[in-house]
Amino acid sequence: MNNISKDQSKEEFLLAVGLVVIGIATRLIFHVLNINNFNAVTASAVFAGAYLSRSRYALLIPIITMLFTDAIIGFYDAPYMAVVYGSFVLAFLIGKFYSRKPSFLRYILVALGGSVSFFLITNFAWWPFYTTLYPHTLSGLIESYTMGLPFYKYSLISDLLFSAVLFGGFEMAKVYLPKERKELAVN
Repeated sequence: MNNISKDQSKEEFLLAVGLVVIGIATRLIFHVLNINNFNAVTASAVFAGAYLSRSRYALLIPIITMLFTDAIIGFYDAPYMAVVYGSFVLAFLIGKFYSRKPSFLRYILVALGGSVSFFLITNFAWWPFYTTLYPHTLSGLIESYTMGLPFYKYSLISDLLFSAVLFGGFEMAKVYLPKERKELAVN
């Protein structure tokens, strides 16, 4: 299979943009339902890296959508927000790994990679600067990660679920493109 971003039709690109916007909008839905840490944000950033990386503005799609949802839900500490947004940039870059040579194994790796990297980075940033619950030692860091695992469970489940919906939905939707577009996407 060739590089996804070079073979992508205009319709596929627009579909991918729509899926990312819808995926991140789930953040608002699950926030209203008070289901914490269950949303499609990380999965959407990984998906954007995999399917939208041909556009120089692709990274702006999940970031602008996050800014929009944060404006509704509420902004928080700017330095920590920068860490969170930086984690989405990394998730986007992890998604690019899939686009180079798509396979089921790469899909699993990017879905897990986006989720795990977000957990590790954001919890690491929280531990030394935003909490006095844990000592600022190696054992305190380990305790911080351990205490974060119950919250991560919902993030991991939602990241895997929404990655399957976004990646699978996109690939299934390509089947319904006009025949001449399918031929362009294959060649």
